[in-house]
Amino acid sequence: MGRIAKYDWDELLKEYLKSSYSNKTEFAKAKGINPSLLRRNTTDWPEKVKGKSNVTPLKKVTQKGNSNSNVTQKVVTPKITVNDSEELTEKQRLFCLFYIRNFNATQAAIKAGYSSDTARQIGCELLTKPHVRAEVERLKEIKRQSIMLAEDDIVERYMRIAFADMTDFVEFGRIKVPVIGQFGPVQVKNPETGKKETLMQEVNDIRFKDFSVVDGGLICQVKQGRDGASIKLEDRQKALDWLANFFNMNPLNKHKQWYDQERLKIQQEQLKLAQRKAGDEEGDEPVDDGFIDALNSEASSVWSDYDEDED
Repeated sequence: MGRIAKYDWDELLKEYLKSSYSNKTEFAKAKGINPSLLRRNTTDWPEKVKGKSNVTPLKKVTQKGNSNSNVTQKVVTPKITVNDSEELTEKQRLFCLFYIRNFNATQAAIKAGYSSDTARQIGCELLTKPHVRAEVERLKEIKRQSIMLAEDDIVERYMRIAFADMTDFVEFGRIKVPVIGQFGPVQVKNPETGKKETLMQEVNDIRFKDFSVVDGGLICQVKQGRDGASIKLEDRQKALDWLANFFNMNPLNKHKQWYDQERLKIQQEQLKLAQRKAGDEEGDEPVDDGFIDALNSEASSVWSDYDEDED
């Protein structure tokens, strides 16, 4: 069986908002995506109910015939809806939706389609605009009133910790730098031109990314030591253990498929590393016994069956 399809939900959100489809199911069918899969992964997508927020604040109401009896009115589960205000551009609407996910203005601006070169400045500027601030506050209120939000936020945080990629925080590679001698950069004569040139050497290079483009919630420590600066991420193993326990008790949670996919990637990398190590020790190329394909097929089969049952 084939691999599980992986979708860029942020890009699909942009396409959905620009489309004429009235709901997610129509959009999913048009894109060839299983509707139940799309619904599970897009709970924070806005409903296409123009101009309404569906937020019903809690308030006290008095029962008839008993002026001393106050009861709390039932609150309708809030849904994020599209704000069709003419003051907001398409990019500004997207910025607001992405911003309330982790409150990082730079990342939100980039995901909304602004240039990464100016995203930091634009993100700050957008948050000073009254109509953008009003939309952010509207979405925050909807998010605050969402009953299931607390659980989702916790799961998503542990997912980010468990499957964080170091390249999200640092850039590394090889660069050329001058060779430094006792009296500064070493100069050598170029045999072709006869001119003196600085002798260069290639070295490893590691640089931290700017704080505005990283998820600071995944970093538990930053320190400057004698050997330079270092960062420490939150404990991945603890996050994996927590997620394993959570999904054992909640096997139909909407995040389960993503969790299985990411865990499968880790297992594949561990297996490849073990095969490569075994091949190096034996002096031969590692033998492909089909185990990785079997893992892929098993995961695909499980989620295909689940999607069919849910429909």
